[in-house]
Amino acid sequence: MTKPSQLQLFGLVPESHKDAQSRVIQERVGTFTDNMKLPIHRWFRYSAGFSAAWVEKVITDLEPQTILDPFAGSGTVCLAADKLGINSFGIEAHPFVYKLAKGKLSWGANVHTFVEAVAEVKRFAISLQPNLPEQLPALLGKCYTSEALIDLFRLRQAYCEIASSLSEELQFLIFLAISAILRMSSHVGTAQWQYILPNKRKVKAYEPFDALEKQVSLMQEDMCYLQSLARSSQATFINEDARSLKSIPDKLIDLVITSPPYANNYDYADATRLEMTFWGEVDSWGDLHKTVRQFLIRSSSQHVSKDRLSLDALISTPIVDPIRDELVLVCQELEKIRGTKGGNKAYHTMVAAYFNDLGIVFYALRRVTTSSCKVCFVVGDSAPYGVYVPVEQWLGKLAIAAGFDVWSFEQIRQRNIKWKNRKHNVPLHEGRLWIEGESMAQSPSHKFGQDLGKLLEDIVLDDILKPRLQQFAQSKNYYLDWQRPRPARSGKKVTWEDKYGNKHDLDFVIEIGGTDDQIGRPVAFIESAWRRYTKHSKNKAQEIQGAILPIIELHQLSAPFYGAVLAGDFTKPALDQLRNNGFAIIYIPYKDVVAAFKGIDFNVAFDEETPDEIYAVASKKLASLTSSDKERLRQALMQVSKQEVDSFMNTLRNSLERYIAKIILIPLFGAKYEFENIDDALTQLDTIDIAKPSGEFERFEVIIDYSNNDTIRATFQNKTLLADFLRKLES
Repeated sequence: MTKPSQLQLFGLVPESHKDAQSRVIQERVGTFTDNMKLPIHRWFRYSAGFSAAWVEKVITDLEPQTILDPFAGSGTVCLAADKLGINSFGIEAHPFVYKLAKGKLSWGANVHTFVEAVAEVKRFAISLQPNLPEQLPALLGKCYTSEALIDLFRLRQAYCEIASSLSEELQFLIFLAISAILRMSSHVGTAQWQYILPNKRKVKAYEPFDALEKQVSLMQEDMCYLQSLARSSQATFINEDARSLKSIPDKLIDLVITSPPYANNYDYADATRLEMTFWGEVDSWGDLHKTVRQFLIRSSSQHVSKDRLSLDALISTPIVDPIRDELVLVCQELEKIRGTKGGNKAYHTMVAAYFNDLGIVFYALRRVTTSSCKVCFVVGDSAPYGVYVPVEQWLGKLAIAAGFDVWSFEQIRQRNIKWKNRKHNVPLHEGRLWIEGESMAQSPSHKFGQDLGKLLEDIVLDDILKPRLQQFAQSKNYYLDWQRPRPARSGKKVTWEDKYGNKHDLDFVIEIGGTDDQIGRPVAFIESAWRRYTKHSKNKAQEIQGAILPIIELHQLSAPFYGAVLAGDFTKPALDQLRNNGFAIIYIPYKDVVAAFKGIDFNVAFDEETPDEIYAVASKKLASLTSSDKERLRQALMQVSKQEVDSFMNTLRNSLERYIAKIILIPLFGAKYEFENIDDALTQLDTIDIAKPSGEFERFEVIIDYSNNDTIRATFQNKTLLADFLRKLES
């Protein structure tokens, strides 16, 4: 299935990323579930993970030279790259998770030496006196029997005393092996997201030494497997901050695959609290902030509460300029709701801090990536206190501001639809945020084009066309759908499937019988696009056709209208191509845009030869336009586009108000004649008496003429199919 993509006015269409994975893997891209069956990956389950099989497919398809995962977790991306022989960098700020990943990435160590080193640790542990520390952390007392704790502390002491004599690889491997048996040896349960559940009892708990033997056997098997495919790990794994990436050279990375923390109040520091407590890295929950949380992206209310952050300071940083207006509204609403809740959670500062942090990450990524680098973030949206946060849209805007070129989003699964204890009913989703960086994305001309495009998109679609469509829809009792939250569908996008099962995001759809809570029958589809220069304008026209026409074919009986709103420079062949395929067009040439801007004393008559310095000045001027300037622009564009919009609306009205003027049914009868060559056919033709037709029934031909000169032609093999067709026309 092809990637959903939005042909946005004054935007660029991202390259399509085809997904050939099965439906199951498709829906589990954002989860670690399937990895627990894969060699090496299964050594330790880390809650914040995603599908290694999908990562391998992306690497195989894109063939990068060097990959980066700035939120590397327990090493999924680097392990997938190792399997395929690709260089990779992994960045992980969580100090404990970093050590787990280093253990996995030590798979290339000598297997015999590893097994012998573990045996030595076990022998030494058995020889130690069985006793417990005087000050035992409360969590450990709740999670283990005294017998299990004694054996675990024996293993810990033996490892700590022997580790200095081992190679770094063996140290990390054995550290991981012992860490991996801690939950196996505990009689308490674990929540889906790795939080420990002291009040829940498991059916079976392993004896620590038996658990270690089981774990080492598994690791031995997996090391042999991967060593049969690759010689050693090609990953460079670093414990540092994704907001700086200070150890990564400039312009080195040509593919980024990652899953950042989600803005859903999950405390990543708490996920491994049991293991860190065992190793003496924390004594209680209160130690987590100093030991771990302070180094992480601010995605939990616990984090921002400890940091005592100011909302005003967070929303005034230049990093969030591209999303400030939307961000302020969400944060203010969260702050308002907070006062009515008993938990008093600081979601308002959490959301603001989260996007500040991710905005900084994008600037760091732009520095270390090549001009043509592709970036994929597996992300999910959020709704703290039931207030929707359009995460992928805001991240996309922050990425563009940091110097990347285009972004698109592929939904892979819905969230918050099955949880019994969910605290709100806002539909959520998870998917891939694809971001691409081209050299032009760095140029002032490209930035100006994007900024100008966003402004004109708001004016042309939202201020000029949408009110006309709303007025028309209300007058005819139709339902107008556009990009915003709607309970009847997930997310904000207006997405429709075509006859091939591909999904496309559109600007406007008019429905019969539609409501906020129910999808109606579509009768009109409208899309928009922009070209700054005439080159490739025909390709843009083909992209619009590719999105709309297969949808029309699926809904041809109910959707007689389809249109395109175009602005900028489109060639006559490009426009003719769309009109000849039945599109109604609103076209605002770039010269009319230039004329509108002259009314506010702003010259935007630039071309490909215009120096970057002029574009840079123009971008600043564009950013400083007043509300009065924008209103004058709106009036000017409304005037120059009035004839086009009026014609478009008349065509829409005529299409949806059309009625059947004539129905022609032609039953065809006849005898079949088959020939091997033209001469025989010509000879027989002279003998056929068309004045006296005869033969068996072949089919019905139907011609439907409408009042607006639309025509439908169809053929049917029997009366039943024809009758069904006519009834559908009537409905």
